[in-house]
Amino acid sequence: MIIKNLWIISKIGLCHYHFEAEFSDYQIEDQLFSGLVSGLANFAESLTTDHKSVEYLKLGEDELYFESIGEIIVAAIVSGSTEKVQPFSVKIMLQFIGTKFVEKYLSTMENLLFDWSLETDTFTSEIKSFLTDQELLEDIKREQFQNLFMEAIVGNIPIEFIYWRGIQLFSDLGFDSLKDSIKKIASLKDVISTVIQDDILEAKLQDVLYRLIRDLKANILKQEDKKLLIFSNNEILFEKLSIILQSNDIHPFYCNNFQVLTNLIEQYNETTTYDILVIHTNLTSKEIRKLHNLKINGDTKIIAVVNRIPRSPRGRLNHKKPISYIIQDDIETIERSSPFVEYLLTYLVHAE
Repeated sequence: MIIKNLWIISKIGLCHYHFEAEFSDYQIEDQLFSGLVSGLANFAESLTTDHKSVEYLKLGEDELYFESIGEIIVAAIVSGSTEKVQPFSVKIMLQFIGTKFVEKYLSTMENLLFDWSLETDTFTSEIKSFLTDQELLEDIKREQFQNLFMEAIVGNIPIEFIYWRGIQLFSDLGFDSLKDSIKKIASLKDVISTVIQDDILEAKLQDVLYRLIRDLKANILKQEDKKLLIFSNNEILFEKLSIILQSNDIHPFYCNNFQVLTNLIEQYNETTTYDILVIHTNLTSKEIRKLHNLKINGDTKIIAVVNRIPRSPRGRLNHKKPISYIIQDDIETIERSSPFVEYLLTYLVHAE
């Protein structure tokens, strides 16, 4: 999120602090604005008794948020033109800044004649990294979730609240940050059995974390283009196919042997959606066995393009993931109109 302006205001309408970004296009008189925000905050608090709230006010493309922390109100104008702003993320940011301000200036706030302009540079330097550092905000979110998790363990909040707040905290994160958050949430599952003796409570917590991780992973799949792992003994053929796939927002990876294929699967199995395409002029029973026994997630499809159906491997298979075969006489003919290319683009990759 991009903060254009930020104020810290007393409940009686005095402006303690104002941060204005260099790119801000607002010219606002601090004391007049502080009186307005103070009135809005008091009005918003009166609505909470009726289970209503004011999340923000629209200012053209931008949004004005305000949050009460004790005897102060933190207000911010957030740019809405560059990305979708999540109100809950702004709320966390305002709470963090407000808490920092109270910790630093609690005794000073009692002096109604204090010249707050003397403290503007000092406090700005203290929080400027936070205002511009997305990673710091994400770390605060993860820390808050861990604290809520411990509160649920001791019975201070309902267990189901963990799921709801986790969705609020993490759904708006970017792909890499969301993956990191999922790993940290998953690590909490290992903590449960070491700190809880109640089997029923443990089962409920495990279920909530499982559902949260599942739904956050689904959010990752929406953000990320699908991967296609191509196992082939012909790199030139791969390059031809790769041009077609990339023009359709499909990211192919060349695997010239099973070790490369299994390494990629180990990297992707947790959170990435992928399918496996085999294009091989002479697929042996040994290689078919290896394909059947790959440890892949349930949604992954394995498609093999061959010039004839190979003989099935003898003996028992450990996992036996089904393989779909496409027969093409001239495997090395790669064109956009090729039957198996059409199949890839309409079913293998884009099918829900």
